[in-house]
Amino acid sequence: MSTYVVGDIQGCFQELMALLSEAQFVAGADHLWIAGDLINRGPDNLETINYIRQLPNCRMVLGNHDLHFLAVALTDRTPSRSDTFQDVLESPELAEIIQWLRCQPLAFYNEEFDVFVVHAGIPSIWSIPEALIYASEVEAVLQGKEHLDFLSHMYGNDPDQFSNTLEGKVRWRTIANTLTRLRFCDAVGKMEFNTKTAIAPSGFAPWFNFPRHEKSRILFGHWAAIEGKTSSKQFVALDTGCVWGRELTALRLDDNKLFSVSASSGR
Repeated sequence: MSTYVVGDIQGCFQELMALLSEAQFVAGADHLWIAGDLINRGPDNLETINYIRQLPNCRMVLGNHDLHFLAVALTDRTPSRSDTFQDVLESPELAEIIQWLRCQPLAFYNEEFDVFVVHAGIPSIWSIPEALIYASEVEAVLQGKEHLDFLSHMYGNDPDQFSNTLEGKVRWRTIANTLTRLRFCDAVGKMEFNTKTAIAPSGFAPWFNFPRHEKSRILFGHWAAIEGKTSSKQFVALDTGCVWGRELTALRLDDNKLFSVSASSGR
């Protein structure tokens, strides 16, 4: 039995199947973890999500594209031109898919491997236990009666810094932005959300450049532009840009071996 963590799949089902074959993944015996952005931008979103939903021993965290899908499906949010999840919206299983996604976490910690899994990152001002507490706040809202209120007010970059004095929709948005959209921040946790390249804007640095007290590894996706490169082996970037024509990557935690497959031609 092995445990694999895969980066942003984003509806690239063909590449996911090729990657699992390359890694000799055995469904039902091995474990698969997904670092968010299961769907959107790729071609086979319904096939991807239905495969993952029925797969035994599978865990995932929500990414910004997964949350965006829920907002489009459940509120009056208009899809963007680049959204490709119409196949999911038209599925007769839409209600079940929505309910399943609403029950997924924004982050989790695994004691066996001493790893924290999140879609985007964790600022140095948060410990891992704190991040899990904050994540659980939004998870409870997403699974509860206020989920439509959260999804309707989820968009926007303000506030750009978390504070425990924040309340309600503003607090939920800031937590969700931190866990699913973070790339650059400063030493006191102020975040910059507009830059998607690997080059830091003035006054900011990649969130993983700041020292942490914990030695736990942090596994994340979201940031294809850095091409899997970070400042330390403590931080493992798993989004290697499959949906942008590059690769889909998985890490086998048992021996830290990386597996990658190239994106299908035409992407």
